[in-house]
Amino acid sequence: MTWIDKALDGCPQQVVINDSKTPSGRAHVGSLRGVLIHDALARMARERGLDAAFMYGCDDMDAVDEIPFGTGDHFVEHLGKPLWAAPAPEGLRGDSMAEAYFGEFTGKWFDSADPSAGDAPGPFDKLGVEVEFYRMSDIYRSGRLDGVIDSFLRAAADVQEIYLRLSGAERADDWLPFQPICEQCGRIGTTYATDYDGETVAYECRADLVAWATGCGHRGRISPFGGNGKLPWKLEWAAKWQLFGVSIEGAGKDHMAASGSHEVSSALARQVLQCPVPVAVPYEFFTLGGAKMSSSRGIGMTSSELVEMLPPELLRYVVLRTQPRRAIDFALDVPGLTKAFVEYERLWRSAAGDEPRPNDGQLYSITRASPGTDVPPAPEFSPPFDSVLSLAQQPHVDLAAHVRALGVGLSAAEAEWLDHKEATAQRLARSQPDIAGTFATLDVAEAAEQRQNLDDRQSGFLRRCAQRLGELSEWDARSIQDEIFEAARDVGIDPRAEAVVAFGALYRVFFGSETGPRAGSYLEFLGRRETLQRLS
Repeated sequence: MTWIDKALDGCPQQVVINDSKTPSGRAHVGSLRGVLIHDALARMARERGLDAAFMYGCDDMDAVDEIPFGTGDHFVEHLGKPLWAAPAPEGLRGDSMAEAYFGEFTGKWFDSADPSAGDAPGPFDKLGVEVEFYRMSDIYRSGRLDGVIDSFLRAAADVQEIYLRLSGAERADDWLPFQPICEQCGRIGTTYATDYDGETVAYECRADLVAWATGCGHRGRISPFGGNGKLPWKLEWAAKWQLFGVSIEGAGKDHMAASGSHEVSSALARQVLQCPVPVAVPYEFFTLGGAKMSSSRGIGMTSSELVEMLPPELLRYVVLRTQPRRAIDFALDVPGLTKAFVEYERLWRSAAGDEPRPNDGQLYSITRASPGTDVPPAPEFSPPFDSVLSLAQQPHVDLAAHVRALGVGLSAAEAEWLDHKEATAQRLARSQPDIAGTFATLDVAEAAEQRQNLDDRQSGFLRRCAQRLGELSEWDARSIQDEIFEAARDVGIDPRAEAVVAFGALYRVFFGSETGPRAGSYLEFLGRRETLQRLS
């Protein structure tokens, strides 16, 4: 985990880690990567004995610049207004568009008047993210950025020079780096500011300034202070670094590219504000199954849906096991989840051991939902996820009772972890029934019907399986798998070259399909009695 150590090395005793979100639509899963990277940095800083604060901002002064997916014409008349000034979409809690989308993503509502919402843990709480929230509209209105605004307005020529030199963006000579809120129509994305006299700026709300909103044509003068407008976001980024004394801040690779937003903001910080630039942690995208996600187009799972789907420890592990500069493409399917559970349990056992493998202690620490220095005992009994999924889909099966019938005594930690797996299985079955249904165990009557799909060799193989497994002394996955291979050889089936013949027969009578979970592990969890009854 050298990226964490590299970022923290040389940090002062007081460490400020910052991140923020523009709440212009439902946050897709990619938004979680930055949150968890910054939270991991804060955790490790605290473990080093540093006084670390993780600040997370709601960029609600940004303009509404597109229509969120599924909202119809709800936001058309509000295009160009600050996000805090647009109403909440139907069906979401909150007093504004910003409040609704930010609250859904983080679980933080700043001033919602909904008394029925209760105090249920939000996504950040469930993931164990410890954060101090702030809202940019509050920062601007409080006057805390007035001095910075004044500095940038007086240095407008320097700002233009930096824009042109680093990004090739050319501005008119009269342009000022400030976006007033139009006093007539309330839009911020359509205003053009000029002529700063030390107290006010002149502005025009232009009809054609941007393609996504139409200004009203109003002209006037307004004070740039006290929340009457905002800085363009590259300047605002640098302003936050100075205001909060930010030590570390990561961002997506698109912002960190050469001549990109971070390079421009860094130059603005050094040359105009004369403040240090935080340690940068660039990170790549996080996708599910290769899907290119877009909240504005409704493509991909939302972050809040993924938080509900997976145990928090597993989700943190899936994101944080990969170096930030490498892309993550997680397969949210049965094989992908089964593998992730196995790998996380392996990490847990290593961290809980007397001699953890290098870096396992740190990785386990940052994947825990509840930070702590003591590593709880890892589960010794933990059936594979695909096996749990198979039984969890049977309405007549009580998983806890099934485990007791196997003669397994679960510790409290093992029972809790098995509950996590079962809950994940049930959620996957509801959200992706086509995928999960392939792993659903048939009842005995349905299995009997599947015999019609077997040839003589496969029928003979199943009979031999029943004989061999019936004589097995130790009912464990490895022994079961070995006996299945031997049963295939007994009837002239090469278990490797003709795996589809042998295992296809097993899967056919257990699942009604040609595929299924690893046979040995599944039959171990199913139990001797159920297995032999099915095979007979």
